[in-house]
Amino acid sequence: MEIKELKHRLRLSEVIAHYGLCPDKHGRLLCPFHADKTPSLQLYPKTNTFCCFSTNCNAGTGDVIRFIELMDRCSTHEAIMKAKTLIGVTSAVPAVLPVAASSADPLEREAVLTKVFGSFRKALPASRKATDYLQGRGLDYRQHECGYNSGGLHVESKNHHLVTSMVKHGLLKAKPAGGYSVWAKDCVIFPLKDAAGKIVSLYGRSITNNNDQRHFYMTGRTGLYPCYPAPVTTKLILTESILDAASLLQQPAIAAQYSVLALYGTNGLTEEHQQAIIKLPALCEILFILDGDEAGRAATIKHAQTLSGLLPHVQFTQVVLPDGEDVNSVLQSHDDAQVLVDLVEQRQPIEFFVSIENKQAPVIPIPTTIDDRLHTANPELLVYESALLQVTVLGGVRLTGLDRLRVTLKVEHKQGLFLPVRHSLDLYHHGQVQQLVQLVTETFDMNGQAVVTLVAQLTGALESYRAQRLERLQSKPESKPALTPAQRQAAIQYLQQPNLLRRTSDDIGQSGIVGEEMNRLIAYLVYSSRRQATPLHVMFLGASGSGKTYLQEKVSDLVPAEEKIEITQVTENAFYYFRQDELKHKLLLIEDLDGAESSLYPLRELQSKKRISKTVTIKDTKGNLKTITVVVEGPVSVSGCTTREKLYEDNANRCLLLYVDGSAEQDGRIMAYQTRASAGQIDQGKEQAIKSLLRNVQQVLQPVRVVSPYAQHITLPSEIFKPRRTMTLLLAFIEAVTFYHQYQRVQKKDGSGQPYIETTPEDIRAALHLLKEVLFSKGDELAKATRIFLEQLKALLAAEGKDSFTAREIRQQLRIAPGTLKRYLSELERYGYLKGSGNRYRHYEYTIIRMDEYEALKSSIDSQLQAIVARIEVKPASPVVQ
Repeated sequence: MEIKELKHRLRLSEVIAHYGLCPDKHGRLLCPFHADKTPSLQLYPKTNTFCCFSTNCNAGTGDVIRFIELMDRCSTHEAIMKAKTLIGVTSAVPAVLPVAASSADPLEREAVLTKVFGSFRKALPASRKATDYLQGRGLDYRQHECGYNSGGLHVESKNHHLVTSMVKHGLLKAKPAGGYSVWAKDCVIFPLKDAAGKIVSLYGRSITNNNDQRHFYMTGRTGLYPCYPAPVTTKLILTESILDAASLLQQPAIAAQYSVLALYGTNGLTEEHQQAIIKLPALCEILFILDGDEAGRAATIKHAQTLSGLLPHVQFTQVVLPDGEDVNSVLQSHDDAQVLVDLVEQRQPIEFFVSIENKQAPVIPIPTTIDDRLHTANPELLVYESALLQVTVLGGVRLTGLDRLRVTLKVEHKQGLFLPVRHSLDLYHHGQVQQLVQLVTETFDMNGQAVVTLVAQLTGALESYRAQRLERLQSKPESKPALTPAQRQAAIQYLQQPNLLRRTSDDIGQSGIVGEEMNRLIAYLVYSSRRQATPLHVMFLGASGSGKTYLQEKVSDLVPAEEKIEITQVTENAFYYFRQDELKHKLLLIEDLDGAESSLYPLRELQSKKRISKTVTIKDTKGNLKTITVVVEGPVSVSGCTTREKLYEDNANRCLLLYVDGSAEQDGRIMAYQTRASAGQIDQGKEQAIKSLLRNVQQVLQPVRVVSPYAQHITLPSEIFKPRRTMTLLLAFIEAVTFYHQYQRVQKKDGSGQPYIETTPEDIRAALHLLKEVLFSKGDELAKATRIFLEQLKALLAAEGKDSFTAREIRQQLRIAPGTLKRYLSELERYGYLKGSGNRYRHYEYTIIRMDEYEALKSSIDSQLQAIVARIEVKPASPVVQ
């Protein structure tokens, strides 16, 4: 960037604000470059320069680069690099920051701030004006962690050793003529703390200036007030300022039920705030209590939308304060502090529902360009220039309330022949516009029609500017990263290779998944089906610590990130908060169904009906109650993990059930992989390349209708329980196998011209082979864990040549917990697989009634599946209806 352009883009007013300096209404301020008692530094906004008229100062006249150079006592090159950072231009050379922003040693900074704040805290009770100020704000300093900075801490002889550290960390600033300027002088001080509860920054609130410079933050502000919320927090209140937060914390009824966190103004929801909030595992409600003005109300909606995107399961509410009031002013104006408790109890929900009556958000016409005479570098100080006049919009324009355009204008004659005109009005109010036109016409002795034209042009420019700002604030639709032609071609060629399922299974194994050959391939095919009109669902089952979540996580890592949603915990109404099409053809990953127990019903509806709806009542803009229906569209593919198959039977019936391998052999394979990885013998680059390829494969799969002309020849084995849903799952899985082979199938068209592909006997054979264990489980009345125990028990008795056993013997040999063993034995005895004899309390023995029953069941199902394959190879395919 050229120096000329840099000076043009960076306004001197921004640099002044960056250093915490505040000029008076005439653009003058105390010169920071010498000991100045009366303002001698003049700012010239038109030329973007400054000049110090004091004979005791060597600053002279300069521009923004010179100002930074003098303030930071750095070279011109360093000042240019700093200027680039102020306008957001990155550079290969790190920008030079003030000494105050440097914190090479966080422990040193923490120690200094803790020491200094301790002195401030001791000074507060001794300062009558500080305690009177807090008392006037309705705050009892004895209930809060706060202090007072009189500005004399460094002068006391006992604190001389702190001066160097205070300068280093920005609490003092050396003056060129000697002495120090003090950060946050005559301010009450509040500490800002990190996640460990350590003081990492300070905030100062002036007790002498309530108009211009009231708030002081240290350079490089970090930390939160009063501290990071406790992990057990269920309800969190967000306020606009620290004094508002202190006002609420002073009320025992509120502090007992809520955690309180202060924002740093309407735009002060920082990344640190967000990270602290989303890490609260038990959080169920966030309550906004921001100021009762347009900025506060707009910030409430803005921040609620931001956090709802991060925490869709959390309820968002607000307290609407009276116009012009904040939390602290309400406390001051009422004798009884119970008013704050009452306000909190009267909070209202912030609705984020989308009505089916208005699925599309209103489109705001956005002009392609803004009038180039409107300078918008500083959104709080817009400047519009005509041939003779310069109009400054003080405070910018509000983004809320499109039915009005309230502004405060400062109209100046460019030749400086007249005093400027200042006027507040609504540019949509005809009478107020007429008053402005008359005032400007008379003051500057101008033609009335020229002023009318100027105001009309200014109004149009501000409308365009506001519309563009609103457009930028609206959430943009998710954009999927497009594959390069080479990536796309490689993925298609992969899908065209012979033995595709075997190749895919091997590559999934090489991506880092050990064992589980059948389960991993089935899960990958199920996840691929999310793009179809009727996706499949899967549930991973197994004992705690058997690797259910690990397997789901590893296979889902082969799906593009933008096409899946991972859920650890979800509340009952959370699914209704998604946008109407946000879940469409997505993969929902639920880490543990216990965390989604309250939302299993809408989850089942998404699986079965492919959409959920909810009718709610809201208030319209006029306060009238109105009933709307919230709709969230599917279809989705759902994947979850649990140890309790019977508890979630309704959901399990809609899923393919995959039981993870908990054998000792699988344990050995996993541990061998872990040791190889630890020894650096695993090619991580190759694993990542395979993952990337399989993700690309997912992206080139296109939705297409699948027709199975052999479906009428497929029958379920007679032993299968709940055959209706099992048949649906089997046919859908056969279609998923065909869908995965779409680049190896001829695409045909039906009578209406719609494309489709046909299932082949090879697809059916592969699907039956993969689902054989699933069908065995569907035909077994025992839970899989119980079945595994029974088969282990049979093998153990056969090896020892015994016909009976006691619970104690089996528990010792199979190393099973007593409670688990009791559950297994009870279920087997109840279903008639075991017969007990003897005294129930002493020497009670069990006998297995039939040793070969499971082998007979598997043999029967297997033979019926082979018969299906043989029948399909002989029978002709049914014709497709045209």
